[in-house]
Amino acid sequence: MKTLKQSIYYVLTSCILLSAVSCKKDKQPEEPAFTCTTCKTTPDAKAENNALSKGVYKGVVVGSTGTISIDVLNGGSTIAATLILDGQTINMTSTAVWASGTPLNAAFTGTAGGQNYSFTFTVQANGSNPSTSSYTIPGHPNIAFTLIKETSDNLIKCYLGTTEGKKTSGALQSSVLNIITSGKTNTWFALSKDNASGAISTVDGTISGNTLNCNCGLTTTVTGVVTSDQIDGTYKGSDNQGTFIAKRTL
Repeated sequence: MKTLKQSIYYVLTSCILLSAVSCKKDKQPEEPAFTCTTCKTTPDAKAENNALSKGVYKGVVVGSTGTISIDVLNGGSTIAATLILDGQTINMTSTAVWASGTPLNAAFTGTAGGQNYSFTFTVQANGSNPSTSSYTIPGHPNIAFTLIKETSDNLIKCYLGTTEGKKTSGALQSSVLNIITSGKTNTWFALSKDNASGAISTVDGTISGNTLNCNCGLTTTVTGVVTSDQIDGTYKGSDNQGTFIAKRTL
């Protein structure tokens, strides 16, 4: 009859010999950071349009999730926009007339899936303060765009992402969080929409190396790290905290 000591020795020996199979989990290899194979690595914007309302504007959308890019006579004779919303591409155009030295107010319209889309784009004569309003986006009554001007020496990158976290009450919280980065100015801008309440908010900050820091005030912190075409980070507010991830699509 085996003694208790012999039985323990047998179990321990067996565990050591079979550890690769049954006594410990294999370490999973780390998944590499995302790379956007279709994204531009140099700006689309032409140098002659850098200080004009002509040129290229790129941004992000919430209300579902997506991107917006606007071409104002950048290298051709048209004023056009491409809205990508939940993976659907809506091509839009404007009949606005561009004039040097004056702000541009352009109404964009387009059709996709048998439905009509529209929004209004305004920008100052020098390309500053681009904004959008008067949205008609079927199925998305509560929607917002944030966009900035790209220049020939400043590539604008757009990332689509999400957050996952908890409130101090213990309730789960999630949102859409889409981010724009501006390499030349070392700044970033984000647009978010809470999945539960539908509340839309904006936040911005600076970029140091590959680290995103937030201009969030004293009660909120947001920190992100850029690896390839992916941003991973954490956030903490007065009543919530969690993590976020965003991947570049434009």
